[in-house]
Amino acid sequence: MKKSILITLAFSLMVTLGFAQKTDKLSKEEKAEMRAYYEEKVYPVKKAAHDQFIGGLSADDKAFLETKRAEKKSIQKESRAAQKELRTLKKDGKSKEELKAARKTAMEPIREKQKALAVSMQPFMERNKALIETSIAPIKDNQEMWKDEKDAMLDDFLSEEDNAKRDAKQAKKANKSDKKSGDKASQGAGKKMLSFVLWSGEMKKKQPKKKEGKGKKSKRG
Repeated sequence: MKKSILITLAFSLMVTLGFAQKTDKLSKEEKAEMRAYYEEKVYPVKKAAHDQFIGGLSADDKAFLETKRAEKKSIQKESRAAQKELRTLKKDGKSKEELKAARKTAMEPIREKQKALAVSMQPFMERNKALIETSIAPIKDNQEMWKDEKDAMLDDFLSEEDNAKRDAKQAKKANKSDKKSGDKASQGAGKKMLSFVLWSGEMKKKQPKKKEGKGKKSKRG
């Protein structure tokens, strides 16, 4: 698959796939407002794009995709179990060196499975390249508007200090992205595109509320 097409299409998904990103600095009401925006403005466009993509697939490709989604789900389940075990080790007071070794042992097999899944999807991605590009066009057309409106909401919700930190982090990330080689940029873009293709089309469920102390108040208090 052409790198330029992968990069263009995959980066158009960044806003939609990450709009409802987790941030502990928002109040319950502010998180709900951001999720509502995603549900009302972003998700319907993303879902329609995905439905168009699925509708254009051959019966064989649909069946193939279902097996790969099941494979991805199994890998995700394994990853969550490994992360839970690593958190337990951290609570038990293991040293940084021990945690690093444990993480490597636990996550390397999972990463290998993720790589194998991506490789197995390459012929499918190439075969359906035109369909993916057409289906995703509405997402690409709306990405700048969604990003601007998301940023405006966060500007309002967060304190000046937190917004300054957010801007600095985004600038650093953008600079790092600009410095990536063509191969690394293509790999990152390919992962985002694969995420869209393997997505079930369902709304991501709300995470269960963790029992913890009160969070920081937002700018609006």
